[in-house]
Amino acid sequence: MIEPRHFTARELAGMPGMPATQSAVIRAAKRHAWTSRPRCGRGGGREYPLTVLPAPTREHLLRQLAADGESTSTDIISTPSADTTALKEWQRSRAEARMAIVAEIRRLAQAGAGIERAMRTVIELAAAGQLPEHLQRLVPVANAKSGGSGTRTLSRSTLHRWIAHADQGVGALAPKPREVLHAPAWLAPLLEQYRRPQKVSLAAAYEQLCKTLPAAEPRPSIYQVRRLLKKVGRVELQRGRMGPRQLKNIRPFVRRDSTGMWPTDCYSADGHTFDAETAHPLHGRPFRPELTSVIDVNTRRAVGWSAGLAESTWTVADALRNAVEVGGIPALFYVDNGSGYCNAILNGPSIGILARLHTTITHSIAYNSQARGVIERSHQTIWTHGAKEFATYMGAPMDPEAKQKVYKLTRDDIKRSGRSRLLMPWPEFLAWCQDRIDAYNNHPHTSLPRVRDPHTGKLRHQTPNEAWQAAIDEGWQPTTIDRTEADDLFRPYKRATVTRGEVRLFGNIYFSRDLEEYHGEQVIVGYDIHDASRVWIRDHTGRMICVAEFEANKRDYFQQTVVQRAAEERARGRIKRAQAKIDEAELELNPPALIEQQPTLTIPLHIVQPEPAAIPAAAPANARPMFDSDAAQYRWLMQHTDRWTDHDRTWIEDYRFSSEYADIFGDEGEVAASK
Repeated sequence: MIEPRHFTARELAGMPGMPATQSAVIRAAKRHAWTSRPRCGRGGGREYPLTVLPAPTREHLLRQLAADGESTSTDIISTPSADTTALKEWQRSRAEARMAIVAEIRRLAQAGAGIERAMRTVIELAAAGQLPEHLQRLVPVANAKSGGSGTRTLSRSTLHRWIAHADQGVGALAPKPREVLHAPAWLAPLLEQYRRPQKVSLAAAYEQLCKTLPAAEPRPSIYQVRRLLKKVGRVELQRGRMGPRQLKNIRPFVRRDSTGMWPTDCYSADGHTFDAETAHPLHGRPFRPELTSVIDVNTRRAVGWSAGLAESTWTVADALRNAVEVGGIPALFYVDNGSGYCNAILNGPSIGILARLHTTITHSIAYNSQARGVIERSHQTIWTHGAKEFATYMGAPMDPEAKQKVYKLTRDDIKRSGRSRLLMPWPEFLAWCQDRIDAYNNHPHTSLPRVRDPHTGKLRHQTPNEAWQAAIDEGWQPTTIDRTEADDLFRPYKRATVTRGEVRLFGNIYFSRDLEEYHGEQVIVGYDIHDASRVWIRDHTGRMICVAEFEANKRDYFQQTVVQRAAEERARGRIKRAQAKIDEAELELNPPALIEQQPTLTIPLHIVQPEPAAIPAAAPANARPMFDSDAAQYRWLMQHTDRWTDHDRTWIEDYRFSSEYADIFGDEGEVAASK
């Protein structure tokens, strides 16, 4: 049993119901035979329990104890623990407030006042607002029916009920939950109208509900509808308005922990269409590049990247190559199910790039980008935020008016000069990409451990490069390859059959005499996507056989220089003939003055008009006729050599190389030309 509080004669002197001096208090104690005990500590003397003191003195001391909120180790009342996990927040907060008030009453009762006097003291102080501040704030919380103003306080019956249930734990003091309301009949048809992929508004769904409800069915108000829908689960309310994929964004998920991994244990890669336009590397027109990033899952370090015209097998292979050369060979390669990752070149058995690296490829579940949050989030930091530095930014936050203006400016610049100052050239864009990667790797990452900055002395998160170096300092070393090994490991391979020393690949023929003994056998052919002049051939065990050259067994019918000269002559002839046709068309648009000055021939009405062929007879002798074909022009020029111009001589020289000339004139033309 815990003893009540004791007070010395000096502490009691001058209190209500007590003499004014210490000696008078001692005489009163002897006169009334108060129980006492020796006082411990320096000075000695005796001290008296609260229970033997006069009523006014006890009341004063209780109020003082309650107002001061004193507590010692003997005042703490242990209560049994109870499971409160099923309680709602409002129930838990009220139960805890009630338990605190009960503990205060018991503390005062143990001081010697008794339960009844302690309850009366707490009720009076609560009504007057004189309880300790932390207890006074709990009074309206504990009284669940205190109303919005919180003016109602505590009552004796309420405190008795709380004390009786306090020994059963905090859960026993919780208010009873409200009765579960049964769903009204109109809720199901309302949800049917509201939970549609068109995402209709609640007002529109309510209006449709009123049209479909039977006449005898009572119609709820829009305010009732809104209050009830607030009680429906958020996920359940959005089911139908969102598909299963979109619902994943608001449903619980599993957060993966990579603390037990080492660098290169897992690389994650993904493609990202850049949110700004740059100059195309081939023709300079605006386009949006496809960027592929490779992130080390453990350190969040961007170990590789590539930029291409589209997310293709070669862009992914180039990013993986860069990652292996910079970071090392990964154990796992975690990607999605896109065509850039699901192909024989990358992950084919025995001849795929990953198979030769001895790396296991792992694909995420379709339409589950949350599983690859590491690489998806890095795109936002590296590329999406960086794209806003470009005037040609085309992301959703871009102002539509500014976006349209820039779009028109770049197209107008391309039409006028073939280039635009707003489009970053391809070499500069590649350098910018590398700068973004470097900045990302040297910036603190919130998923990495905290370290103390050596320059500022403040705590911050590690950068990916620091996390990578920390692993090396602990003794870890990456599995790296040199440039020569990379050339072979990242060279794509296909199977082909040898036929008389030849192998066919993508319509090309490659030959080597070292393949003579492999006639009819299947070999593995490696090729360079940038150089089709040769291939590397291995047998089924992977042993190198030879390097076969493109059409190495082919011989030309004529010397290449003769063929090349003839081709050049033919090209020049085509250019000159095209120019002649252009000149002729311009003459038709602007006829020479010679034709305009021909005299007019008057024909009587009663005379039949002569044939057109007779009209040119009246033209001047020096007029040149209009030719209806190249052959007619050639014949006229051969008959009037004295009328040739420089243009005529060039035209005749070109015409003699044409197929029409050979078909019509043949040897006759050559004889005429020699004359």
